[in-house]
Amino acid sequence: MPKTTTISATCRWHNHPRTATVEVSTAALQDYMRGTLVQTAFPDLTPNQREIVIDQRARGAYMCEECWQEMAYDEDEED
Repeated sequence: MPKTTTISATCRWHNHPRTATVEVSTAALQDYMRGTLVQTAFPDLTPNQREIVIDQRARGAYMCEECWQEMAYDEDEED
């Protein structure tokens, strides 16, 4: 059975911390940390799940799906 790693990331946008987790293959995570593109290393993850993985390399970069939608809505209002 392949080894897995659970990754968590906390969205700190808009002062409402939300933590999300995803379980990934340890081998794929190692590939990603060595420079493999996130979409290549984790083709079965959703874009939001990949954002959780990306936070492992760029701490503080994670924005939950709800905040992404709020930000997109705010930008639409400016037009």
